Amino acid sequence: MNTPPRADNQPDAPLGDDIGYQAPNVTQLVRWFEESEQMTWDARHLAERDRDYYDAKQWTPAELAILAKRGQPALTINYIKRKVEYLRGFERRLRSDPKAFPRTPQHEQMSEAATDALRFVADQNRFDVTRSDVFEEMMIEGTGGADVTVEPDAHGEYRVKITRVPWDRLFYDAYSRAKDFSDARYKGIVIWEDRDQALEAYPDRRDAIEYTLNSVSMSDTYDDRPKFTRWADNRRTRVRIVQMHWLQDGQWWMATFTKGGYLDDPMPSPYTDAYGTPSCSLIMRSAYVDRENQRYGHVRDQISLQDEINKRRSKALHLLSTRQTFGNRQAVPDVDKAKRELAKPDGHLEVEAGGVLNQDFGVLPTGDMAQAQFELLQHATGEMQASGPNAAMAGKDPRIQSGRAIQAQQAGGAIEVEPIVDDLRQWTQQIMEAAWCRIRQFWTGPTWIRVTDDEKNLRWVGLNQPITLADELSMMDPAQAQQIAQSLQLQPNDPRLDTVVRRDNDITGLDVDITIEEGPDVANIQAEQFQMLTQLASSGIPFPPEVLIEASSLRNKDRLLSLMEQAKQSQAQAQQGAQQMQQAQAQANVAKTNAQAEESSARAAHAKAQAVREINLAANDMPAQQTTPAPAPEQPSFLDQLKQMADIAKTRAQVGELQSKTMKNITEAQRPTAVIDIAS
Repeated sequence: MNTPPRADNQPDAPLGDDIGYQAPNVTQLVRWFEESEQMTWDARHLAERDRDYYDAKQWTPAELAILAKRGQPALTINYIKRKVEYLRGFERRLRSDPKAFPRTPQHEQMSEAATDALRFVADQNRFDVTRSDVFEEMMIEGTGGADVTVEPDAHGEYRVKITRVPWDRLFYDAYSRAKDFSDARYKGIVIWEDRDQALEAYPDRRDAIEYTLNSVSMSDTYDDRPKFTRWADNRRTRVRIVQMHWLQDGQWWMATFTKGGYLDDPMPSPYTDAYGTPSCSLIMRSAYVDRENQRYGHVRDQISLQDEINKRRSKALHLLSTRQTFGNRQAVPDVDKAKRELAKPDGHLEVEAGGVLNQDFGVLPTGDMAQAQFELLQHATGEMQASGPNAAMAGKDPRIQSGRAIQAQQAGGAIEVEPIVDDLRQWTQQIMEAAWCRIRQFWTGPTWIRVTDDEKNLRWVGLNQPITLADELSMMDPAQAQQIAQSLQLQPNDPRLDTVVRRDNDITGLDVDITIEEGPDVANIQAEQFQMLTQLASSGIPFPPEVLIEASSLRNKDRLLSLMEQAKQSQAQAQQGAQQMQQAQAQANVAKTNAQAEESSARAAHAKAQAVREINLAANDMPAQQTTPAPAPEQPSFLDQLKQMADIAKTRAQVGELQSKTMKNITEAQRPTAVIDIAS
């Protein structure tokens, strides 16, 4: 046996004078891992069984052997998988994007950029799929998790990674009681690599790897997968590597090691939290924890009911297909042959001479036993269907019920699964908070992200974008920009124009609150409220369309509301333009009427002046020798005067009517537009 190069007498690995901390001996970390492996063995063994039940492996080898001896098939009615599949689909309908809210009023615009950054990271990592896989493990095995890290890309920038870790690759402090492992002293990941890959990755730790290859695992949960394969290469040797995170002096440390020694020396976690303290990148969550700190999932409570359903049905089938007989040896000498014949639909039983039916040979009635098995089977089936997602919640209730009753049953079933969905929501929020910390920590330079929330158009958002003095002046009012340029005595191509005066969407120091808005009861309550609003609207109570859309479950309703707001603004601008046009038209009509009146007055004055001038000319042209005085001008008769007065009154009335119409047009143009009942 090879002796380990790093055993109990292994010296502490120095971490540098600036850290002031000595790493623990690797045997301490190995002891923690083996402690977790031993103390969680029962929970992991039951979790493996729960996964087998989901995969329809619900009969033990001994039970299968008994059924095969009877010639009876192993019937499996997998209710567990039905319920898990429903919850998996239910979770997919609850998917939503994270949203960041500002903590101060001046950060409102930057919080929108933070929301865009989080959604970009989620889309880039296909986080919806990762979350669904973790939720499946929480329901079946009981525990799931993901590692939120970063990796450099080809351009030297960092990409935030959210990597799901399978449940059988996770280990943790066995004394932890919290669902989110917030009280755990340590937790980590088990990794398997080929020997040559491990030596290539850690060329200076060859002795530690070789020593580990000669050690034996204590349990099979952390074994390599698949355990058994037809095409096996006996020369392929794989080594188990452990990556552990542990809490020391209020901050998280990490190291990679094997049983033979360190592969990556201990160091503070390179990932910090919102306060700049090294934090653990591995985020885990369990569905349930019992009083012995054993973790389990939603499936655990359904195992016994599933066993009863399978075995009751198998037992009833066995009772219906077999006979219990009695007889003496004189009547039936070969009992086995007689049972085989009785088991056949067309079997024939020969009774020796002198044998009397029901005296020397007979069949015992077992119908009561089969009936009892069927009754118990129905009871177990009812209990299974009532637990978790019920038939009404899944939309498979054969009874004819009203919509209100169906919604009530759906709400009842949703309340039962709400705790585990709430655990998933909290885990999702922790993942998004960790992703935001990675963004703040590693996205320090100018970064562009693509936002695809619009189905038709793409949108680009710039983070940490430097704004130079030239850019700042170009965004100002020209007069103000010219005044500032003169005060600074700026000239074209002045080097000071390239000075960075600020950064747009600077997220390096931005603190936001991240929320995940979802829940299984939201869909039912939202549908009920929407139905009530539509009933009120149909009864004559006016509601703006925005209220109905906000209460609905329409996809992209934020986009619809935004389009409606833009349409309202465009309509308001059009109405304002129409009012201005009407007012201008009315003013033009008034001006035209006044011009016509002035023109009429001018014509009358001109006619009067012309008449006076003609009279004067006629008077001057009379012969001087005429002694007879000229007759006095004929005075208009009384009727002519009345006619002239009537004409003047008529003209004044027409002018007054025209002015009245003009004022009416002006008043109508200035009157505000009536409010239209958009709900009618």
